[in-house]
Amino acid sequence: MTVETVVSVVSGFVAALSLCFSVFTYVRDNRLKKRADEQERKLKELQLALSEIRLRREAEEERKRSESKVEARHVSVGPKKHKLRVANTGWVTVANVTCEVVGEAGPYDLMQDKEPYERLEPGESFDEWMILAMGCASKFTVVTRWTDPDGKECSRENIVSV
Repeated sequence: MTVETVVSVVSGFVAALSLCFSVFTYVRDNRLKKRADEQERKLKELQLALSEIRLRREAEEERKRSESKVEARHVSVGPKKHKLRVANTGWVTVANVTCEVVGEAGPYDLMQDKEPYERLEPGESFDEWMILAMGCASKFTVVTRWTDPDGKECSRENIVSV
């Protein structure tokens, strides 16, 4: 074998090896690009879904911030002293707050000397003394009524347990 033959075989082998390496690199890069494109597509879908969830959550929070809600519950002051606490658990200031016991199952007397409560800020409350008699039901219904900032009359039934 002559030097020229060896050089020509080696250069042919190097050329073939170079061609194989470039084909391998092309195929690998193509697969990586497809994988990257797929991951980018999934990421965009997830970002879109996250944006929709965030928008829904913000809309729900905005709705809650404009919602008024007044609740009544029992508060034990001592062994035989009881109060009915009327609280603004909504997000807006309400006016003309009143409460009324529904039915005969409630307390013997509810002293409503603070009603109608003119203005109740969010998180604020006021108490009304209750006198409970023997045989009083352990649960009774109290309806709270109020006027929201838009002037709309609202009410809510509250089940109060003693």
